[in-house]
Amino acid sequence: MKKFTLVSLAMMASASCFAQTTLWNGEDKNSGLWDRCNPTTVDNPLKEGVNTSDKCAKFTITGNDWEHGDIVLDLKSLYGEGGLDMTKSKRLSIMVKKSHASNVKIELSAGANTYTKRIASWCDGGDKWQKLVFDFTTNCNFEGKGNPTELAIYPGIEDGQEPSQEIYVDNIVLEDIPTVNGGSIWDVAEGSLTGKLELTGGYFKTECSNVDNGWEKIYIDDFAELNKKLSADVTSIDMRKASTLNVDINQFFFKNPNIIVYADAAYDHANVVVNGTAASVDLTDANAFNAPYDFTAKSVKLTRSLQNGINSFVLPFKVSANELGASKVATYKSCDLGNVANFETAESVVANTPFLTTDLTTDAKEASELNFTNKVIVATPETLSTDFVGVYTRTNAEGKYGIDEKGNLHKGGADAYVNPFHAYLNVEGVTSVAFDGSVTEINNIAADKVANTAVYDLSGRRVNGKLQKGLYIMNGKKVVVK
Repeated sequence: MKKFTLVSLAMMASASCFAQTTLWNGEDKNSGLWDRCNPTTVDNPLKEGVNTSDKCAKFTITGNDWEHGDIVLDLKSLYGEGGLDMTKSKRLSIMVKKSHASNVKIELSAGANTYTKRIASWCDGGDKWQKLVFDFTTNCNFEGKGNPTELAIYPGIEDGQEPSQEIYVDNIVLEDIPTVNGGSIWDVAEGSLTGKLELTGGYFKTECSNVDNGWEKIYIDDFAELNKKLSADVTSIDMRKASTLNVDINQFFFKNPNIIVYADAAYDHANVVVNGTAASVDLTDANAFNAPYDFTAKSVKLTRSLQNGINSFVLPFKVSANELGASKVATYKSCDLGNVANFETAESVVANTPFLTTDLTTDAKEASELNFTNKVIVATPETLSTDFVGVYTRTNAEGKYGIDEKGNLHKGGADAYVNPFHAYLNVEGVTSVAFDGSVTEINNIAADKVANTAVYDLSGRRVNGKLQKGLYIMNGKKVVVK
């Protein structure tokens, strides 16, 4: 399984723009630019990659100085005399398209005679849209002189480059802080996150430089920070409402390889769902599983312990006996006739229904691999039956009944556990298993040897007195009285 190659830059940034404050774009917020360097709103010349909007800003720079090298967004015209409030978030992002690589600098100020705060981020050029992030956290106290009222963008001309360059800019955004399930990621204790997670705000992996402090590097890796907060019990991550850059998809699977990720862009990793489809899903019975939303998987691989003979299962998709290498699958029906657990056999079983394989012909290994194609993964319900219970998390089985490869029952002690994608019987006093009414074992005994215990005929009626020759149910087993 390949886990380490990300897709091209064009797909690395999410198209979602939830939970942001857009200061300027060419679509519907295209006011507030000063006329320095003659910015105009034009049709987007490259509607692909990280910026597919219809409109953007275009301007020409002829140097790096104040008069010829930047455009300015008047924050007072947008947010009043108080300027832009950056007390909650100190990260800005912009989309830039230019032919030549250079450091792009953002300068915040409250006027030329107050203060300037500058952060630079490297643009690769190549005439492609690139999302750049500027983190002002280390120098954004504004020295008590108020919020910034001007935002200048200096695209920069490097030594040896053409003195005149056309620049395209779009989506100037004040990014929200990264949040998980509605709370700041910075306020979450390490290893405390469990279950289903929804990411909002800005999640980035990049770097920029504090120009006010000797070009000090600022490293940003919100995915590593999130990974610190994950426990092995996290089962899904939905990042469709987050603004992202350079998603480090590998970080999500360090604690639990069964995690399902819902995303807006495709990544070279199993368990990533985009537009309702996952290219592949890899699962193991060593870790918890939960899918909060339905999706289709082109391939599914399940690694779990298997026995030659009977196995218990629960799977999040419909499966046939043939796909499992078994002759039949069997679902729980009832428990009666002296605590016999009755199972009904079939050719297939629907998603999230615990079942048994009557005889698995695949050679059992300590860890075996099952493969499936074109499966609809059905969202995980809150419960998976009551008497015969399927589990998607490791579950204590004290007092519960496991079923071995021969159909014999074993009552769990204090240290007994059932692993994910398995099932157990939760019926007190059950003594044996029957498939389609046929109990797994028949004992032959003489009539005068029958113990003083409850005996039933095959109709379920209790029989008293001396037994006649025939077939009865005793202690959950079929017995023949001779």
